[in-house]
This record gives sequence, C-alpha cells and structure tokens, in this order.
Amino acid sequence: MTHPLPDASFTVVPDGVDALADELGALAAELTEDAENTRSAAASLRGALGGADGWVAGAAATAWAGLYEVVAARTRALGRTLAGAAAAYRTEDAALAGRRPR
Repeated sequence: MTHPLPDASFTVVPDGVDALADELGALAAELTEDAENTRSAAASLRGALGGADGWVAGAAATAWAGLYEVVAARTRALGRTLAGAAAAYRTEDAALAGRRPR
C-alpha cells in the first residue's frame, strides 16, 4: 500500500494539541450550558403559547437541546482523545530520547 501523500510530513506539537483539547473542553461546557438553557426555554414556550402551538414549540426546543447535548458529548470526547494523544506522544518521545546514545 502506498502512502496517499508520499512527500508529506507533519510535526506534532504536544502543547498545541493540549491547547486545542482545552478549547474543545471549554466549548463542550458552553454547549452543555446552552442545552440546559434551551431545555428551560422549551418549558417556558409550552406554558406561554399553550395548546398545540405550545406543545410543538416546546418539542422543537427540546429537540434542539438534545442536539446540543450530542454535539457537546462528541466535542468533549474529541478533546479527551486529543489530550490522550498528546500524552502518548510525550511518553513515546521521552522513551525514544532515553534510548539515544549519549
């Protein structure tokens, strides 16, 4: 099997990967808060509009809250994955540095 980009190379900057992981964690927290606010608004919509219109508006807002929760969970998971990758890279880098002749 050939490499799709045979001349390509990349450099991993663990601090940069950690910074991205932290940003994703913060974003996930904001999305979780948005989900809570949207769920609260859903209850208000039901009461404010009443009847079928209130139910439909509340159901739509509840669905949006669920979407926020899914995106928050996926964002949080990606951040954890990146943090784990940075840690693994540092561990491997330290192990390789320890094997070098001095």
